[in-house]
Amino acid sequence: MPTLFLSFADGDCVRIEANPSETVLVAARRAGIPLSSDCEVGDCQTCRATCFGGDLDYEDGASVSLSRQEIDAGEMLPCVASARTDVQIRLPYERGKLIPAKPFSMKIESIERLSASVVRVVTRTLGLSPIRFLPGQYVNFHVPGTTHWRSYSMANSLGDDRCLEFLVRLLEDGEMSRYLTERAAVGDVVQCRGPQGVFYLRSGGRPVLMVAGGTGVAPMMSMLRQIKASGESRNVTLCFGVNSADDLFFVDELNELARAIPELDVRIAVAHGPSPTGISQGLVTDLIGERSLSGHDVYLCGPPAMADSARRIAIGLGAAPDNVIAERFVAAGAAA
Repeated sequence: MPTLFLSFADGDCVRIEANPSETVLVAARRAGIPLSSDCEVGDCQTCRATCFGGDLDYEDGASVSLSRQEIDAGEMLPCVASARTDVQIRLPYERGKLIPAKPFSMKIESIERLSASVVRVVTRTLGLSPIRFLPGQYVNFHVPGTTHWRSYSMANSLGDDRCLEFLVRLLEDGEMSRYLTERAAVGDVVQCRGPQGVFYLRSGGRPVLMVAGGTGVAPMMSMLRQIKASGESRNVTLCFGVNSADDLFFVDELNELARAIPELDVRIAVAHGPSPTGISQGLVTDLIGERSLSGHDVYLCGPPAMADSARRIAIGLGAAPDNVIAERFVAAGAAA
């Protein structure tokens, strides 16, 4: 019976026994040790961790979204990986920061079109108390009238009482897109579960690089609004990219935050077609530049190709792999 040695970012260490062929996530859950997870099929990488001792197997037929190079470097997904031998696993989050996800209901307060491809949805939570979350986390939405769930990050900070703000990218034939554009109305009640994820603002005062593609800017907005509200002095660079000028949104909001947070540098790019004055033309990863990222916390949120490319660039510029935190969009149900 393999032994799992789990170490968390806050220094907490746990030793548990795993049954043969039992995934790391299942073994931890059976031992009463909650680990961050969501899809539990190897797609979303919410559970991503690092194995630095021992051998792992992946379930037959499992969808493993890590590259061979990442697996060879020790990156692993506890939701689909099982231990062949005793293993040591490092979890890149603080055990004490995990907030148990729970079901709750929200009422839609407003639906606003921000660009050709993005809608802002403001909701108000129902129940006895507001939902607790960490800036950067997300919740799972049940799409009314369907059996489907989708995931969206909060864009607001903690001090907004019961109101939660979300950004939704409109997709052709998307279930949530169809609901929001055809059936949704102010006052609708939506069933949810959360908060989810370990994509949250780390403490420690280290300089920060944020790279966001499209609605991936939502969790960054939550973090920045929290920095503003707390008055914390922190050097932050935000690189925000969209496909075309028609997809631009939140430009005024980001510039307002840059004026309110003296150490915030906002860089915006349009990937295709002409860009407005003050907006760069090119990929969002082009905005990172060539500076050293040693000692930085790096937050990445967007499509997998963008997040993976930005991760490689950040590590190449000196960022420690454990300090590169990514939220990757997947086709259905992962954080967006």
